[in-house]
Amino acid sequence: MRPNVWGLLNGLYPNKPPDDIPLIGVKASCLLLNTLAEVTITQRYKNNSSNPIEAIYVFPVDDEAAVNGFTAHLGQRTVRGVIREKEKAKQEYKAALDEGHGAALLETAGPGSLSVRLGNLAAGCEAEICIVYSTLCPVEDNAIVLKVPTTIKERYMPSAPLQASDAASEQPAYSSSVAYGLSLDVDIYMSGKISNVSSSTHPLSVSNDPDDGSHCQAKLGVEKVAMDGDVIIRVKHSDLHKPVVFLSSQADVDNGSAGLMLSFVPEFEEASDSSEQLEFVFLIDRSGSMGWSGNSGKSRPIDQCRDALQLFLRSLPEGCLFNIVGFGSRFEKLFSSSRLYDSTSLEEATRHVASLDSNMGGTEILAPLKSILSESSTSLLEKVFGKSGMKSSRKLFLLTDGAVGNTQQVIQTVKEHAGNTQVFTFGVGDGAASDLVNGVARAGRGESCFIRHGEAIDEKVITQLGKAMQPVLEDVAIDWGVLEVDEQSPLKINLAPVFNNTPYTVFALLSKASQHQGQVVLSGKLLGKEQRFTVDVTPWTTTRTDCRILHSLAAKQVIRGLQEAGGASKKVLDLSLRFEVASSEASFVAVEEREEREDGVLKTIKVPLSPIGPSVVTPGPMLRGRGGGGGGGVGEIWPSYASTDTCGCRRAMRAMPPCEPLALSHARYSCMCSRGPPRLALTESVFTESSVMEPKGMAESAPMVPMAKFSAPKKRKSRGQDEAPRMAFAERAAAELPAGGPTDPLQALASLQDVSGYWQLNERLAQAVQMSKDAIMTSRPSDVTIESVWSTAIAIAFLQRKCGEKRVAFSLMEKKAKMWMAKQDGMSSEKVDDLITCACKLF
Repeated sequence: MRPNVWGLLNGLYPNKPPDDIPLIGVKASCLLLNTLAEVTITQRYKNNSSNPIEAIYVFPVDDEAAVNGFTAHLGQRTVRGVIREKEKAKQEYKAALDEGHGAALLETAGPGSLSVRLGNLAAGCEAEICIVYSTLCPVEDNAIVLKVPTTIKERYMPSAPLQASDAASEQPAYSSSVAYGLSLDVDIYMSGKISNVSSSTHPLSVSNDPDDGSHCQAKLGVEKVAMDGDVIIRVKHSDLHKPVVFLSSQADVDNGSAGLMLSFVPEFEEASDSSEQLEFVFLIDRSGSMGWSGNSGKSRPIDQCRDALQLFLRSLPEGCLFNIVGFGSRFEKLFSSSRLYDSTSLEEATRHVASLDSNMGGTEILAPLKSILSESSTSLLEKVFGKSGMKSSRKLFLLTDGAVGNTQQVIQTVKEHAGNTQVFTFGVGDGAASDLVNGVARAGRGESCFIRHGEAIDEKVITQLGKAMQPVLEDVAIDWGVLEVDEQSPLKINLAPVFNNTPYTVFALLSKASQHQGQVVLSGKLLGKEQRFTVDVTPWTTTRTDCRILHSLAAKQVIRGLQEAGGASKKVLDLSLRFEVASSEASFVAVEEREEREDGVLKTIKVPLSPIGPSVVTPGPMLRGRGGGGGGGVGEIWPSYASTDTCGCRRAMRAMPPCEPLALSHARYSCMCSRGPPRLALTESVFTESSVMEPKGMAESAPMVPMAKFSAPKKRKSRGQDEAPRMAFAERAAAELPAGGPTDPLQALASLQDVSGYWQLNERLAQAVQMSKDAIMTSRPSDVTIESVWSTAIAIAFLQRKCGEKRVAFSLMEKKAKMWMAKQDGMSSEKVDDLITCACKLF
């Protein structure tokens, strides 16, 4: 049993926040134009004390966000913030406070976070702070994903421990219970007909526009929600995979330039480089926080990773090399160096994956990363194949829920090895740091994605694996034609590779004299062959197009590219001031000059955030960051935040925020007792049968796939190669798996597939496809002479018929199986398809 350590945690996660916290509510109003979003955050403050105060609130934004607006409503006055060089903004703010005036300061507090300082808020007075930012929404699972973050995951500090005072000044305050909540509304305009609006995190109320199928409005299904996790909204529409052009008007901005965004969706035929030897390395976060199931009570991130790895292992191509590396406060490799993918290594990897747990302490990602990247691919291939001069390509997959203090060092390490290692990243669970997940993928010239609590992981990881196995468009260039471009993002020197059928977005700031129509060409080489994709600049317009979104995002993207390229701080400052975008070099400041100046003692109050996941506090010098992306290694102490639920059980991790004052909705919280998580009772006011969106709230989200359980095989007597052929892995798996085996049909069939791609006919396969072994044998067509060809066709047919909603998840398994079938005597690709069609009739 972990000890209760409230005494040690005093001042870190207080059970109840101080009564004088000035923040009383937050509202987010969003405008969504296809993948472009403009978010207005309104924070309402009230000083309940008898003295003037300075309120400090560190809060999250997406790391891609371009902050372009800051307004302070102080009493009866409204003061618009102006952007200044960062140090100058601080000086203006401090001078205003010293003179007794009111003032507010908005600055970046780190990757993905902002800091608001509201100074000289008089006793008994209220104030509103409005922050406007623009962001580019990703496309995941054929849906545009709008994320509104509400709290910040604490960063694990892997090295150079901070003093407690330094940590307190640089980190947000936290409380296990906060009294303020969030209200949210979204105005949605798409370029095609909207087919679905849903959320996997919160209940939604959706109102359709009866006159315009491309427009709707959505808001939270309850008045306010607790700010303890991201709000995720997904929008699907008919033209999602068509190129889109946004162009702002010159007349709409003071500097006279125009903003442009192009979204290419290149599509090219599947191909492979037969001369290239692929190596796959899976780097798995096994820190303490990977064992936290979140408020949903669903699968833990580590459980999701186990399921994903089992599918990864069955989907790898024959003849590749692979390895699995787990990390926490230390790291361990499955193999000392990557091994050839065969029955023996697959069997060993399967047992290893089944034993993975979140038991390795903190989030020390840099050491295992350096160990993997420093290994010579050339030497490895010579060691495995005994040949020299072989062409190799390493694909690294990082799965983590963490946030670390040395993100830039990690990104730089990946960037240094981008020439021989492509990196794909997965943010697993709530609160995975977007600057880490996105930044590492960009530096490694790969792709990133996020799997939140309650979302299925299998399709996303297989989609990324499929991209890694296909060649990409390289040596990318953009020809702007007659358009005169002052700045572009990505930068010309750092154009990322292009993946098949994946949106590729570019931004540009056009000169004053530039034309606004023409053609833009994206070109590159696919396996050495030139490819070209053309988009006509014919802008899509809506009644709500706002040019500030484009200018701000374009400037932000250029700034990010300059910073990732290293330096150019003066140009960053110039762009920030020119387009009024906050950055590491520029901040917003607003000053309210008062006739009656404040002369009391100014009290500073930090507004606390709700923590994400359990806090891990380590004694000694590590007492600096309240844990973060994982545990604290040996000697870790876990606080027990608990409250009594209506069912009488003790709920772990943290107490519920009080709901009476703000009528907060705690639908996302769930009881951890044996009765299982409660279901949210949705009313017609939230979802109506007439809604064409068919939005799905949290209660309707699909349950997570149960974890596949594998047991270690019994020891066998060794057999020499002359005695008998080695038993196929799938056959051993059938004999050695627990009687129940994996309960999910997809995981069950995955566990039985041979490394070559086929399924051996045995009792376990018959059980998995819900047929008897005799029925499978007697249904075999007379012209099929190889038993395993028919059993493989049966397995594929079952997946297609019974697991069709997970087609992406088993797509690589199916592809490998078909390739094996086509190689057998008397078979061809056409006959394989005919045989599978025949097998489908049995289901």
